[in-house]
Amino acid sequence: MLGTSSGALQFDPEIEKTARAIRKAVRIAKEAARLAELEQLTSEDEFEEMAENVQHPPPPP
Repeated sequence: MLGTSSGALQFDPEIEKTARAIRKAVRIAKEAARLAELEQLTSEDEFEEMAENVQHPPPPP
């Protein structure tokens, strides 16, 4: 029957352990993706800065 309870839900430690492991893996994957994107943006900025320095070298002393 829809909407009726058949009793209290039972706690299954194995399911909870698996769920925690999956949540942790997702959290780590998201953090790794965020760091990789940040590193790529930083590398692009450094590359642009180096290219700009090549186009406009500092004056000789």
